Amino acid sequence: MKDLIRVGTGVKLLDDGLEGGVPKGSWVVITGEPGTGKSILCMHYAYAGLMVGDPVIYVTTEAEFRDVVRQARQFNINFEEFNSYYLGDERPEKPPQLVVIDIFSLLKTAKQLSAEAEELERKRRYAALDIETLIAAVNEAYRVLGLVDERHKSPLKHVRLVVDSISAFWADKPAMARKYSYQFKIATHRENVTALLVSQYAMTTKSVTADSKVIVKTLNEVRVLPVGDLFLELKTSNGLVRTSNYEVVNVDGIYTPSLGDDLTIRWCGVYSLIRSRCDSPIYEVVLDGGGRLELTGDHALYIVKNGSVEPIETRMLRPGDLVVGSDGDLLKDLSNGLEVDVRPIRVVGINRIANAQQYVYDLSVDPYENYVVNGVVVHNSTFGFGLEHIADGILHLWMDNVEDVKEVRRYLIVKKMRITNHFRGTYRVEIVPNKGMVLTKM
Repeated sequence: MKDLIRVGTGVKLLDDGLEGGVPKGSWVVITGEPGTGKSILCMHYAYAGLMVGDPVIYVTTEAEFRDVVRQARQFNINFEEFNSYYLGDERPEKPPQLVVIDIFSLLKTAKQLSAEAEELERKRRYAALDIETLIAAVNEAYRVLGLVDERHKSPLKHVRLVVDSISAFWADKPAMARKYSYQFKIATHRENVTALLVSQYAMTTKSVTADSKVIVKTLNEVRVLPVGDLFLELKTSNGLVRTSNYEVVNVDGIYTPSLGDDLTIRWCGVYSLIRSRCDSPIYEVVLDGGGRLELTGDHALYIVKNGSVEPIETRMLRPGDLVVGSDGDLLKDLSNGLEVDVRPIRVVGINRIANAQQYVYDLSVDPYENYVVNGVVVHNSTFGFGLEHIADGILHLWMDNVEDVKEVRRYLIVKKMRITNHFRGTYRVEIVPNKGMVLTKM
C-alpha cells in the first residue's frame, strides 16, 4: 500500500522482508526463549527510532536500563547520545527524547497509585508488576514527552514503545495473560504508537496427557483423536522446532473448538502443537456423569464462580467446583455450523497420580488460547502466548538444542504481520560485536 507508513526495526534485512518495516500503529510481539536475541532486537528498534527523531518509551523489567545501555554499546548502539529521563525522577524542564520505565519507576508509580486509592477511601494496593501500574506509567510517559495534553489524549507525534518483557506482568498468573494484554492495549494503544512487546516463550509443564481427546477440523474432515496421536501425525508432515525443554510443530489450516468471550464455543485456528517432558504429578479430574481428564497441576481450567467464568489451576480444584464444558453434542453442532453454549460440569473427585516421566501436550489456538479436551475447556499454557491475540505482528526467535548441535544457533521467522506481504522463510540470526543482530536468509 503506497500510503502506508513503515516503521523501521533497525535490522535492514528484516525491514526488507517486511516491505520496508512494521506498519505504523502496529503492536508487534517478539516471542522466544531466553538468549535468542529478543532484547537486542528491542535495542535496534529503539535506537532506529531515536536516530530518525521518534521519541521512545523503553520499559525494562528484565534488567536495569544502565545494563541495557552497557550491552547496547557493544553493538555500536549509543543511547547516551540522547536526552533520557527515568520516570519517577524530578520532572524535566523540557521534553526528553527517551523515557525509561524500569522496575524502580514502576515501584514509584505503584506507591503513587496506592496513595491515590487511599485518598479515595479505597483499599487497593498496587504492585510494581501490576498491569494497571504499567498502564499508568506509559500514560505518564506520554505526558512527559509532551505528546498529550488536556485537549489531546492521543500522542500528537509518532512514538515508539518497547516493553521488555511484558510477560513479567503475569508471571505468577499466566492464565491471565490474554486478559491483561488486552487491557494494556486498550488503555495505551493509539494511532501514533508503534509498539514492540517482548514475550518470554518458555514452556512450563502446564499441559494434558497424550491420550486426552481433542477435536480437529481440516478442509477434508473432522476428527476426534488423542492429542499425542495428532502430534505424531503433524510431526511427520510438518517437522519440528526442538529445544532442550520442548518440541513445537507449527501448523496451518487446522481448527479446534475454542471458548470465546461471549461464552460460546466455535471453531478457531490452531497455529502450533507443543510437546514437553513432564516430571511433576498428574491430576485426574473426575466429573459428574463419568467424564474425566488428566492434566498437570498448574494447568488452567475454567470454573463458574459468583456468576462469572474464571481460570483456575488444576491443583486448586475441589469437589463440587463447576468446570466449563460443552453443551449438547459438541461435534454434531459444530459440524452443522452452530456456535455451542457452554454448561457447568460438577467435579466429583480429584486424584493425584504419582510423578512419572511422560510427555504432555498443548494446543496454541488463535485468538482465545483455549481448547476443548474430553468435553472440558482448558487454557493454553505456553507462557506468554496470551499476547498472540492482540498482536498485529509476531516475530518468533528460537535456537537449536545446544546439547545436540554443540553450539548456539539462533533463528527468526515472521509468523505474521498485518497488511504486509512479508518474507515467509527463516532467517539465521548471528549476534555480532559492533553490529548487533545480523540476519541471513536460509
